[in-house]
Amino acid sequence: MEKNRLIEELKQADLFSRLENSELDDLMAIARTRRLENGDILFSAGDQAKGFYVLLAGKIKLYKISPDGKEYILRVVGGGQTFAEAAAFSGLAYPVFAESMSQCRLVYFDADDFRNLIQKSPQLALNMIATMALLLQSLNQKIEDLSLREVGARLCRHLLSRARREQSEAKDGTTLQLETTKSALAASLGTISETLSRTFKKLQNRGILQVDGSSVTLLDCKQLEEIADGDIKL
Repeated sequence: MEKNRLIEELKQADLFSRLENSELDDLMAIARTRRLENGDILFSAGDQAKGFYVLLAGKIKLYKISPDGKEYILRVVGGGQTFAEAAAFSGLAYPVFAESMSQCRLVYFDADDFRNLIQKSPQLALNMIATMALLLQSLNQKIEDLSLREVGARLCRHLLSRARREQSEAKDGTTLQLETTKSALAASLGTISETLSRTFKKLQNRGILQVDGSSVTLLDCKQLEEIADGDIKL
């Protein structure tokens, strides 16, 4: 029963979707399950990358620490997502820290064992290429946002992206739950908590959204789009 449940959970990850049952059985033979408590460090920047992970449940932040000790969150990993595959298959060290933000269940795959599976499964190889391409696209988008957009535009783009990912479209009245603390969200947007709070307040005062604790309700998606695209300034 536990094996069947794990297979169904792994199939939710893009990397393992569309695999045949025999391929999933081979995958299970090299899968190693792990559990983390909130605040556990899974790996640190500089650790040798020997494998990658699939998060089944919970949230994990991937971050770097600047020379002055400031934490910058590159990505918050959610259930069904893979991470650390680029480092694992490059044979280099992990470039970031990975820390749980809640209780987590995850699966570890040794890179050498996984390479052997890829040689036998064209579908798995294609899935890996697609997954890496999406990750590269996401990182390029983040670099563009940090380089070219103000904090208000970054926040609006983040909220609109969340709405589209979770509810297929961004429309007035959509309510989102912040995935992280506001300080963690600020770090992921390349700013500080105080600036993020002021930005939320400006958007709320203009009737564009409503903030209630960790809940954010989108009230005017048209204006959110205009701010996100840089057509109007906060």
